[in-house]
Amino acid sequence: MLKTLPQAHSLFFAVVAAILFAASSSPAQSNGLSDDHTVKALSTSTVPITLGASTIAATVANTDTTRIEGLLGWAQITEDQGMLLDFIRPGFFAIHMQGMKFPIDALWIDSNGVIKLIYSSIQPNSGIVYPSLFKIRYCLEIAAGFCNKYGIKEGQKVKLGN
Repeated sequence: MLKTLPQAHSLFFAVVAAILFAASSSPAQSNGLSDDHTVKALSTSTVPITLGASTIAATVANTDTTRIEGLLGWAQITEDQGMLLDFIRPGFFAIHMQGMKFPIDALWIDSNGVIKLIYSSIQPNSGIVYPSLFKIRYCLEIAAGFCNKYGIKEGQKVKLGN
């Protein structure tokens, strides 16, 4: 189900400022992926993520710069690709679609790997901010329609890494 908020520039800038503040106090990371759903990869790494019976390769964004850039430089996304925004520790975060070239599904995932909220087929350049609404650790951005096609639902658990 697509959930939207009214368009408000002040809200957008407040959310971006909150994201930057939360991200700026992130601890340093090392390579690898732990068993406790902690992505410890460099920003150019990819990790396998299993959603139901499907596995995708997600590029990890775990620095201020890579989280802010997100998928902005991508011309397209396929069903076997994604971007995992790792906020390092749980909190309330938000994403936007300004400058994007394609729609996506956005999954807000907690520290235990449970999908807390899904925004389906969100459109580029809508001017809308998509908040987590729950305390989360990750946002997984994948091809629009993926969740509907493969039956991915809120409350399901995802597997991060092998």
